[in-house]
Amino acid sequence: MRYRLKCCSEHLTTDEWKRVTWSDESRFLIHHVDGRVRIRRPPGEQLLPSCTAGHTQAGGGGIMLWATFAWAVLGPVVGVKQTMKAVNYLSIIANQLHPYMAFIFPTGNGIFQQSNALCHKARIVLGWFEEHTDEFHLMSWSPN
Repeated sequence: MRYRLKCCSEHLTTDEWKRVTWSDESRFLIHHVDGRVRIRRPPGEQLLPSCTAGHTQAGGGGIMLWATFAWAVLGPVVGVKQTMKAVNYLSIIANQLHPYMAFIFPTGNGIFQQSNALCHKARIVLGWFEEHTDEFHLMSWSPN
């Protein structure tokens, strides 16, 4: 709790928050994958077509997206075709985030916030951010 409070108190002004860019990735599923579908029906109607649900094998698919946005500017949305690992994440950061930050913060005063996912904290990713500190800064963010 102390660490989260410290993080929040470091960035209190609206002007500072206007310089922050956020990103995250999320998986969107087409169908429920837990296999539990609830259907309410009166007794004796269990097998009526209106009271049954089909089954999609293998979860029915989904899509993983990475996206970024700032105070007043939406950023790129990228489809992620593989499991998000450090190398994939670094590719997105270098090819998508880097030009986006240069465009919206041309003076290099932008701040980037990411979650603490393992791929975000990998040495190669943090090393890349250290190499680009003159272009924008990486915000420290508390876990959870």
